[in-house]
Formats: sequence, structure tokens, C-alpha cells
Amino acid sequence: MAVRLTPAELYARAVVSGNAGRHASARRDLERALARDPDADTAALVSGSLAYLDSERGSPDVAIAGIDRALEAEGISPQTRAVLVGQRGLLELRRGRGDAAIRDLSDAIDELHEVPLSLGRVLLNRGLVRLDRAEVDAAERDFAAAAEAFARAGETVEEAKAHSNAGYAAMLRGDLAEAIRTMDAAAQVLGALSPVMQAVCDGDRAEALLAAGMAADAVPLLQEAARIYGARRLRQTQAEAELLLARALLLDRPAEAASTALRAARRFRARGSQSWATRADAVVATGQLRAGAASAETRRRAREAAHELDALHRPEDAALLRLELALAEVAAGQLAAATATRASAPAEADASIAVQLRTAEVDAELAQARGDAEAVLTAAAQGIETLTTWQSSLGSLELNAGAAVHGHRLAVLGIRAALADGAPQRVLDWSERVRTMSGSFVPLRPPADDRVAAALVELRELRRLEVVTPEAAAREARLRDEVRRIHWADAARGAGPGGTVALAELHAALAADDAAFVAHLWVGDRFAALVVAPGAAPEGRIVDLGPASRVQQLLAGLLADLDVAAAELPAAFRASTDAALAARLAALDELLLAPFAHELARTSRLVLTPAGALAGIPWPLLPGADGRPLVVAESAARWLALRGAPGAVGTAGFASGPGVARADAELDASAASWAPDARVVRHEADAAEVTEVASRVELLHIAAHGRHSAEHPLFSGFELADGPWFGYDIDQLARVPAVVIMSACELGRSSSRWGLEALGMARAWLHAGTRSVVASPAAVADVAASEVLPAVHRELARGAGVADALSAATSATGFRTPLLVRGAGW
Repeated sequence: MAVRLTPAELYARAVVSGNAGRHASARRDLERALARDPDADTAALVSGSLAYLDSERGSPDVAIAGIDRALEAEGISPQTRAVLVGQRGLLELRRGRGDAAIRDLSDAIDELHEVPLSLGRVLLNRGLVRLDRAEVDAAERDFAAAAEAFARAGETVEEAKAHSNAGYAAMLRGDLAEAIRTMDAAAQVLGALSPVMQAVCDGDRAEALLAAGMAADAVPLLQEAARIYGARRLRQTQAEAELLLARALLLDRPAEAASTALRAARRFRARGSQSWATRADAVVATGQLRAGAASAETRRRAREAAHELDALHRPEDAALLRLELALAEVAAGQLAAATATRASAPAEADASIAVQLRTAEVDAELAQARGDAEAVLTAAAQGIETLTTWQSSLGSLELNAGAAVHGHRLAVLGIRAALADGAPQRVLDWSERVRTMSGSFVPLRPPADDRVAAALVELRELRRLEVVTPEAAAREARLRDEVRRIHWADAARGAGPGGTVALAELHAALAADDAAFVAHLWVGDRFAALVVAPGAAPEGRIVDLGPASRVQQLLAGLLADLDVAAAELPAAFRASTDAALAARLAALDELLLAPFAHELARTSRLVLTPAGALAGIPWPLLPGADGRPLVVAESAARWLALRGAPGAVGTAGFASGPGVARADAELDASAASWAPDARVVRHEADAAEVTEVASRVELLHIAAHGRHSAEHPLFSGFELADGPWFGYDIDQLARVPAVVIMSACELGRSSSRWGLEALGMARAWLHAGTRSVVASPAAVADVAASEVLPAVHRELARGAGVADALSAATSATGFRTPLLVRGAGW
């Protein structure tokens, strides 16, 4: 026989359901409790909770009136009264009345010190109000006190909520790794409670990803969260998710962002949440301004929204909107108005990263419009320094590369001004500054993680399935997400970005190495370069390379041409294919290397630091690079640092994957250059064997089919006997080899956004500390690889540098391939 619950027990169960996002269950229990003649305290608490649930679907004004009626009941205890006042404070927060919310919640806290569960809830809600008002330190104190109160009450779920909100506060403070780590730990408890709680966790994570510039990852999380809230008619949280979605869309789809924010604003107004509607209005205006719809009416509404945000104690939102308006005014040539608007948004010393970067961008744009190049350079440099200092706190390579998007416009403005200034040292400084922003410095590696190792093993098993079911595909997606999330939380362990490089120091090193240096620079619509070479002008030479569109047109079909050229073709097609590829490569050479023919003729070697937009170019195949050792360095500073490091190789490991023609012959011939006690060979190796070999040799040579993942570059990998070995496997190694040779098609490829950062498996090796990586951005013919790479090993075994060895092997065998050395060349 079922036990009949008392009204108090029904109320307690309803609170648990409501906190887990199961609002329908909570409502049923609350209505049953009222029907069972509760005592005065329970009746008041039930009425207050029903009012809160009503507010989720309807108007908070009506709900607050319901709580006020409950407070008028006779015979309720001070603790019950405090709980109701705290609930009213939460509803005041929901309708955007922060002062009233703080007053109610603080009054409730004073009465609840002996009731830890209720105290924790009120502290948690006051922390949310303080977060909403950007009072981050005070919010963190409230969340810490709430977590302690929940721990005293033995409420692990509520304690997880407090920690999750503490993670959100860490994000606002700029500590993104701590934020993600804390939020994910809390999500392990909260996400399983209900779809609504999973949506809450996903929304918080999406906002952290948005801060890191990873809008593409944030958008689907927010779309799903909005759908979940909408299906349950939770209109306030649905509108909040839509507002955050609109912010995520601003970067790439501003018009869509404006329409999404407008939809959220209408939902807020329908509920009487005017303060939230004002925040949505600000995003509507921002989207319209970025989409080019900067009409007088749009600008007027933007100014009004900024004033309203000031009144709501949201100075950062107001500043961002005014800065957006100033940018639109600069674009319209209204410099006096833009200057006044900028002055109305002063940059506070403790402003968020977003405000600091936007302020620097406005200052640089204004300076450019006034023709003040020095002011452009100063503002842009300050902005990028702010960004790179923050980036150095991120241990994740993926987050670091994603965050570079925030400096895109500053980089273009700074490089353009440096080029116009015409001083080679200044151009070199800006080239290095942008490469630092793109993550060219190498942090210390994170420790191996058992959770990542287990997920990667399971991913390999799923990839081997002959028939991929929807369930298997969903599981694979969850595992990929888990691996990425764990790495997003990696704490920074390196020293961060380094200093500048003096042209004199670079010139001396180049002279000692008989090398020329070319830094290719991308400025949006054009390419330029700085060339430094011994025997030429010691300060270097700046060269305008013309419109970027010419290079981009040639790059559009290059990869396909290279892949076709590597295939075995009938003789009738070979001549025409080779001729088409040669013509394309010659045209690229004419644009990217021929302008420096004078300097290149004075040296035998070449060091390149190309812009990310040029990441797919097989530089050794360009006519201007024929016959010379060539290395693509992460930056001049990184090349100089590696140049002095030991380069000799003493031990070599070799591993092949299945199904690669001539792989065994390639490895056996390559291994023959090394003494038996200095080499280890594994044919058709599995992942564990590759991990074991890679951890104990100085040179690793992999011959396997490779696949570059453009969507998730660090899930690029080469195919082994038991499935793919991913870029993420690198961080599971006890130590990394000094030299890695990847005889695997595609694994020299990388993915680039905004022409700045390039991310792929080769970059992952370099980021982990590998000195030199040999890989190709395109397919390499099996016959060519099986001839060239054994010749490379013969040179390496004699003590040659990696780029020298590849160049000598190319000359000796007569096979020119797209194989490329990255990192240190010698």
C-alpha cells in the first residue's frame, strides 16, 4: 500500500524536482500539498513556490503579488518569512530589478543562518544578482558561502550549483580554464538531473566558449538549450538562451544575430522583463550596426539602449554598445561623433577583456581615419598585448587558437600601419606580435589524463565498426566532446609570449646559417612581406605582393591538383595534369617568392613564416625554392630559440599502418641507416605500440594513411591497426620525439580562420615541444615517399639538419614532393 505523504513531504519533494528542472512534477506535488490541509508555514512555502513556477511561464509581476499575499498570512515563522522574501528577491532578479533583489535577498540571509539549506539558496541567488551587476568578487564570496552552507546541509546537487556559478564568475574574471574546469565538474552532477539542467550547463559552457572565440561550438549548444526551454514553455530561460545565441552569431552572421535578439526581446517584454529586453535591444542594435544597417534610427536606438543599460548597472554592456556605435560612425566618416561616443565609454582599469579589446580597436580605427599612424600602432599593440597576456593563461591549444579571432581586426590595422610606416624593424615586430597572438609560443605540456586515454581508446574502437549505427555515431560525438572539454580546462604551464626580435640578431643568425628569411603578412585584401638576407640590406626590405584575391584564386584548386598529381595516372592524363600543376605553382611563385629573387640568390637556405592564409602552400614545390633547404617556422623568435638547441638524433622509431603500398619497404629502407640498437620498427602497429615507441625515441617516422579533420583539427590522425592515432594522443606521451616524420597524406594540413592561426597535427607536435616536423599538406605518391624518405634518413644519420636532409634527398632521388619541414630546419 502506497504511503500517503504529508504536505511538508510533498513540498520537500517538489523543491527537489523544481531545482532539477522537472517543473511539471514539482507543480503536481505542490498542488497536492495545498489540497491536504497544510500548516501555515507549509502553506506559505507552497504558495511561494507555485508563484515562482508561474513566473517561469507567465509574468513575474503576478508571481511577486502571490508571494506578497503569502507573506501576509498569519502564524508563519521568521524562517518561512525569510524564505519567501528570498524567493521574491529571485523574482526581482528575473524582472531585472537588481536593487530590490539585493535588498530582499540580504534581508532573508540575516534570518537564515541556522537553516543551511535555505541559507545556501538565498546566498546563491544573491550571488547571481551580483554577477548580473558585474560585481564579480562579491558574487564569488556569495557562491563560496553558499557551497559551504549546502555542504553543511548534505545537499550535493545544490553544492554543485554553487560551484557551477563560481565557474561562471571565474569566466567573467577572465580565468577561462578555471571556469570550464569548474563548470564541467558541476555538470557531471547537474546534467543528469533533467534535460532542463543539461540545457543550463550547456548554456554556461557555451558562454565560456564564446569568450574564447569558439562561436561555432557555442551556437549548436545554445540552439538546443533554447529548444529544450521552449518545449517546456519556460519562456524566460528560452529568451535568455536566444539572447546568448544572438551574441554567438554576431561574429559571422550579424543580421541573423539581430533577428534572433529581436525575438528574445519580444519574449522578455511579453513577460514584463524590461531589463532583459533592454539587454536584447543592445544586441539587436549591435547586429544591425555590424550588418551595415547603421541608419540614424538604428544609432538613436543604440544610444537609448546604452543609457538604459547604465541605469541597470550594466556598465560593460553599455560600453560595448557605445564602442560598436563609435565604429559605425567611423565607417560613416562621422569622426567628431565617433570621438564623442568613444569618450562616453571610458575604459576602466578592471574592464573585461572584451571591453579592453573593443576600446583598442575603436582607438586604432579613429587614429587611422585621422591619419595618425603612431596612434594606430600604439592602440593596436596595446590591444594585442592585452589579448596575448590573457591567451597565455590558457593551456589548451584549441582555445588559444580560437581566442586569436578577438585580435583579427587589431592585427590588420597594426600590420597595415607598420607597412605604411616603412620601417623593417617595426614590420618584423608586428609580424612576431601577430604570430604570438596565433599561439606560436610553446607552453609546457599538460600531464597525461586517464579520462582522455580511455576516451581515445573507445573512439578507435568506434571508428573500426563496419556499420555505424546512429547510437555509435552519437557516442563518438560525445567522446570527442569529452576529450575536447578536458583539454579546454588545461591550465597554462608555460612562460607565455616572449619579447621582440631585433633585426640585427636575426640578420646575424641568418648570415651564420647562409639563410634568407621571409615573413609573409596578410592585411585583409593584400599580401606583403619582409625579406631579410645576408649580403643584402641588413635592415631588410618590405615588399607589397599585391591583392590577396590573386593568391586565393590560385589556392582554390591547388589541393585537388596536388592530390591528383600524386595518384597513379594513365600516361595520357599525366602530362596534362603535371602541366596544370606546374603552371599553378609557377604563378604562386611569381607572387610569393619571385619578388625576393635578388635576396634568395645570395643564400642557400630559406626560413619562412607565412601568414595562416598561406598554410596550404607546398613551398618546396615552388620554382623559387627548388634545390634549397627550407623550413616553415612558427615565428622568428621560435626559430632563433630552436636554432641553438641540440639537433642530432641518436635513436629512431618507425611504425606503419595498414593498407599503405610500399610502407614496409619505406620503413625498412629508412631504418637501415640507423644502428640496430638505435632503432625500433613496428609494421602494422597499433596505437599502444606507437605511443610506446614515440615516448622513447628521438625521431619518430610514421607511414600510414592520414586524415585531416577541418572541423576538429586535433582529431586529425593516422590510421593504425586498431584505428586512428589522434592529435590528442600526443599529450598522452611521456615525452615527445625531437623529430617527427609523417609519411601520411593530409597530416601536414591545417585549418585557419581569419588568415591568422593554423591548427592541425603538425602544429600539435610543435606545440607539445617537438623540434622539427616533416609532413605534407597534400598527398605524396607512394613511390616518391619510398625513395625520398630513406634518403632523408641517410642524411640524418650522418648528422644533417632536417631541412638539409630533405633537400639533399630530393636532389639525390630526383623526386620533388610537397613534404615540408616545420619548426627547426637545422
